This record gives sequence, C-alpha cells and structure tokens, in this order.
Amino acid sequence: MKRNKKSPILDAIYETACDLHSCGAFTDEQMNKYTKLAPSPIVLDADVLAYLNKKCDFNPEKMQVLINDWLRKDIEIARSVS
Repeated sequence: MKRNKKSPILDAIYETACDLHSCGAFTDEQMNKYTKLAPSPIVLDADVLAYLNKKCDFNPEKMQVLINDWLRKDIEIARSVS
C-alpha cells in the first residue's frame, strides 16, 4: 500500500476517524478506508535520535519523561471518553 505524504489535513481526518472508530461510530471496514489515507509513520532510527539528542540536548532521562508525559496524556484522553 502506498502511503501519502505528511499532511496536517490528513492527520486531522485520520485522528478523527480513529476517535469515531474507538467510540463505535465507525466499523472496522470503514476505518480501513481511513487507514489507507493515513500519513506514513515517522521512523526514529539511531541517526535521527542522535541528531535530536545533540540538537535538543536530550538525555535518556529527559526523553523518558517526555515519552511518559505523552503516554499519560493519551491515557487521560482515553479515560475521559470512556
């Protein structure tokens, strides 16, 4: 499957479709149509991580805090819609 280039509009459409699917408004079949529109994921390989560490002065502890904050926010959102 060919993936689309990064687009803020497609990101928003896909995110909304995911929300509608998670609350039961979209079936799996309908969601598959939106998955085909989804932008390709960003891959953070070792070179990208090394660049970010150098550019942003990240260390493993800072990166872990950032990831935990993102996950915590996702969990809060999931609980609020449940």
